[in-house]
This record gives sequence, structure tokens and C-alpha cells, in this order.
Amino acid sequence: MTIAQHDGIVTKSANGTVTINIKSHSACASCEAHGKCGFAESKDKEISIRTSDWQNYQTGDHVVVGINKGLGLKAAAIAYILPGVIMVVLFAVLNNFLNDLWSAAATIGFVALYWCVLALFGKRLQRQFTFQLKKGEQ
Repeated sequence: MTIAQHDGIVTKSANGTVTINIKSHSACASCEAHGKCGFAESKDKEISIRTSDWQNYQTGDHVVVGINKGLGLKAAAIAYILPGVIMVVLFAVLNNFLNDLWSAAATIGFVALYWCVLALFGKRLQRQFTFQLKKGEQ
């Protein structure tokens, strides 16, 4: 199991959740998942990880956050690839029956609906994507 890892700093630890600020670094450029990983897109990301040992983490602790690279690719497929492919196909099909404006409007409506459905099932999807969390070196 190949794991993508990122260093971070705990910003909050309460109620079963540890919130971590992750800074991207130059090592991201050589990572296989660079183009699909949300961490590589900007300098700072904040994520919340549910864990049973949240009391062991204090604000300011250095930690290492890891995720199976296969799960990262699955997340990219659900969030970007699948709706992108469906959007192109939907526009092409609708464009045979409607003019460009209505085809584009319906396609944009589909994307909005898709993201709403993802938001509704967000908790269920989050359970599939588990992060590993361990204390790092300062």
C-alpha cells in the first residue's frame, strides 16, 4: 500500500476531531499523485480528521498525515473526472436536441445538482477516505 504523506501542524483538537494545517512543499512535485492531490494546488490546506485518540494531539504539535494514493485517485475521480466526462457527454447529447444556450444551461445545472448530491452524501463518502495520523518530529 503506497501512502502519500504530508507534514502538518495541529491547529485544533476537540470532540474527536483533529484539525491540521498542511503546507505543501517541493517534494510534492516528484509525487506520483501530484496532479490529482488537492494538497499540491496551494500552499496551505486545513483538514479535519476524526480520530479516537484526539486527546493525544495538542495545538502546535507537528504531525504526519497520510492517505493511500489509491484513495486519492478515487477522490479525484469522484470530484473531477466523473462529472467532467458526464458533462461533456451530456452537452454533446443535448446539443443534438437543443440550441447551444439551453444545452450549456442544462449542463451547468447538472454540475450544480451533482455537487449538491455530493454534499448530501458527504458524511458517507468521508467514511471511505481514511487518513492516517501520527506525531511528527519538530
